[in-house]
Amino acid sequence: MNQGMICCIRKDIKECMRTGKVILFAGMVLGIGVMIMGFTLVFSDIPEELWAQLPGFNIESLEELVSTMYPKMVRESVGIFSYYIGFFFSLVVILVIHAMLPKEEKNAKWILPMEQGYSKTDFLMGKCIVYGSLAGGMVLIGYLAYYFLACCCMEQNMPFSNALVCGIVHGLNLFFIVAYTMMFSMLLKNPVVSAVSMIATIILVPDMTAYFSIGKILPTHLLRFVYDSSNSYGELFVPMLLNITFLVILWILIARKEGMQE
Repeated sequence: MNQGMICCIRKDIKECMRTGKVILFAGMVLGIGVMIMGFTLVFSDIPEELWAQLPGFNIESLEELVSTMYPKMVRESVGIFSYYIGFFFSLVVILVIHAMLPKEEKNAKWILPMEQGYSKTDFLMGKCIVYGSLAGGMVLIGYLAYYFLACCCMEQNMPFSNALVCGIVHGLNLFFIVAYTMMFSMLLKNPVVSAVSMIATIILVPDMTAYFSIGKILPTHLLRFVYDSSNSYGELFVPMLLNITFLVILWILIARKEGMQE
């Protein structure tokens, strides 16, 4: 890591603090956790209340629906929390970051730094590291906090070691999502295309590929892994390796593109 990249990382850390991105990301994770926990605790008691007020009323179907949507079991509940993080939190993160680099370049914010020896890849790496670590770190902290809270009021059926692995994997999911979004925004002419493609991928692909055996080796399986609160750790190696490989390939393509432009 060269000096220019280190300076970019320091600049982006200050930018995150100054622009309120830290508060936004933390607030999103907190809000999703409170929403899921609140719905679980409130709606799980509705069938019993109906039974008490309406004797003889058949509530089996309602109980099944409520237990499926908001189960009072730790493993299933953190899985739902993970899904909402993967859907809503990722959506907000992508919308916030997708045009950052193109906008900075368009507004001529890179001219003076590049005259001092900085490169576009320095700006890219700084953004990926800072925003990826921020989003991933918030998810990891939020995941573990939700797990401990769920253990206090739900049936415990998930060991801490499993929760720790899933939390780390989901944090890496967000890091990868940030990195992909940033890199595609540098490769594609329109950053909106990178945002739409990433949103479509994280929303559609994990569910679509869950029915096929090949889905377990795709990069998106890391999302499916935490949605299921899985403990099949052997399934992590190939998707993790593919994610790293694809990021390296994108990095090389961007470096060559910028080199040719110069």
